[in-house]
Amino acid sequence: MVDTIETSTGRTIVARMKPGEDVLETIQTVAKKHGIRSGQVSLIGAIAGAKLGYFDRDKMTYKHFSVEEDVEVVSCMGNITTHGDDLVVHAHMIVADDQGRCYGGHLLPGCKVSVTIELIINEIEGKLERAKDEATGLNLMSLG
Repeated sequence: MVDTIETSTGRTIVARMKPGEDVLETIQTVAKKHGIRSGQVSLIGAIAGAKLGYFDRDKMTYKHFSVEEDVEVVSCMGNITTHGDDLVVHAHMIVADDQGRCYGGHLLPGCKVSVTIELIINEIEGKLERAKDEATGLNLMSLG
C-alpha cells in the first residue's frame, strides 16, 4: 500500500536567480537562508545548457547526460527533504531547445542560469526525511 501523511503548507518563498548561478546550489542556498527543511519546489526560466540524469534500474546507478546549448526551462518541480543533517533537493527538469525539442531528467549540479530563473518554494509543515531503501540503495522519502 502507498505510504501517505497529511500536512499543511507554511510560508511561500519567491526568488529570482541571476546569470551564472547554479540552479541546484541556489535552491539549497535559498532554502537554508529561510530555514526551509521541507518543501515543494517549482521554477521556470533559462539556462546555459542542462546537466540531467536518470536512474538505471538494471545497473542501480544514475546515468548523466548534458544538453550543450541555451535552453528554456519549461518545467522543473521537486521537493526539499532532509537526510540526517543534510538538506536534500530532489527535482526533475524539462528543458526545450530552439526547435522545441524537450529533454528531461533529474536536476544535477552544473545547470547555470543564462537569463533568469524564477523560483517558488512552498514550505511544508513538519519534517520530511529520507532513508536508505534496501531494494534500490537510494535515499527515498520516508513517510512512516
